[in-house]
Amino acid sequence: MKVDTAKKKPIVEKKSDLIVRARFVRMAPDKIRFAGKQIVGKELSQAINILEFSKILARKPLLLVLKNASSQIKDRNIDKQMYIKSIAVDEGPRLKRRRIIHRGRATTILKRLSHITIVLKEQSKSKIKDQKLKISSKIGARNGA
Repeated sequence: MKVDTAKKKPIVEKKSDLIVRARFVRMAPDKIRFAGKQIVGKELSQAINILEFSKILARKPLLLVLKNASSQIKDRNIDKQMYIKSIAVDEGPRLKRRRIIHRGRATTILKRLSHITIVLKEQSKSKIKDQKLKISSKIGARNGA
């Protein structure tokens, strides 16, 4: 059973869910988790747009995984829109390097790798319309309308 490390909840895999993975990504998992929190619960195309215009360096591996997911959706001929159900970024192996310091000694440098797992879920069009209405009503309430 897989566990979402950020929420400590098990990831339930269903037939309607699409699971996309990237392994051995050369970036620390903490950096990728920070970028991943911005897009959980968003629609796939909206998440890609958010990451494309973000200045966070960890957006690149997440963008690659999301674009891979969109190509898988096209290959499987899925008509429904997908949204991001959960993102799990686990720690991979560490590359150990040495750096020479004073008096002939050496310290270890750990270059961390990470494994990214994104679970996408189908969303019906009626739910999408309801969410858009809720968002627009919240915006209207803030502006005093």
